[in-house]
Amino acid sequence: MTPLLEIDHVTVRFGRPSLLDRALRRDVSPLVAVDDVSLTVPAGGAVGIVGESGSGKSTLMRAVLGLHAPDAGEIRFRGAVLTPRRDLATRRAMQMVFQDPGTTLNPAHTVGATLAELLHVHRVVPAAQVDRRVGELLDLVHLSSSLRDARPARLSGGQKQRVAIARALALEPELIVADEATSALDVVVQASVLDLLAELRSTTEVTLVCISHDLDLVRYLCDSAVVMRRGRVVEEGPVGSLLASPADPYTAELIAAAPTLRAQELG
Repeated sequence: MTPLLEIDHVTVRFGRPSLLDRALRRDVSPLVAVDDVSLTVPAGGAVGIVGESGSGKSTLMRAVLGLHAPDAGEIRFRGAVLTPRRDLATRRAMQMVFQDPGTTLNPAHTVGATLAELLHVHRVVPAAQVDRRVGELLDLVHLSSSLRDARPARLSGGQKQRVAIARALALEPELIVADEATSALDVVVQASVLDLLAELRSTTEVTLVCISHDLDLVRYLCDSAVVMRRGRVVEEGPVGSLLASPADPYTAELIAAAPTLRAQELG
């Protein structure tokens, strides 16, 4: 498959010495959060990036989205090198769904207003069609139209996450990055959100990157997986073979430590 996203020997560091540190000749060693990572994400595919907290998986994708500038390496989208300054079309093409949607939804805005604002600002559809498109987005994520006038405080955790997914889809992206998108939800609600993401893969043909420590999520939703540890990729491959026969001891440790969701909860 043609790569949509290519990450080529990317390194991200934090904690560079300040001017004062340099003047006082203080030894400040930067933290290498992502260390010479290369991977590709095929158009229309779903790739899981797994690892324990601090492995660098979220930092890597924040660099992809332009939230962190790489210290080395290249990130290419549709074959074009991405620079820190992104044009509007590129920003629209890559969207992120965060772990806790409650922190990213404006508590003063209704669900309908949140979606309508994006459609207006980015001119996704003509103004006369915004109301209709809001209804379509709610249908797409299986939310009742009765929630159009609801504010975030009235929504359950699962409903908030569905609004966050609808907000990402409003801009008609080619790539959605789901950063621990179900970890704040209870198991039953997790399963329903996973089903929604799987459905959206087929109905919208969006490319998906799932950042997660949950191996069951990756097994259920993704075609391939990348395992990160201490900022580096230690193993990657098709999900089935990687989880069935891990080559790296760290991957085997993750699998052994992971709880397994009941099949009916993922169905």
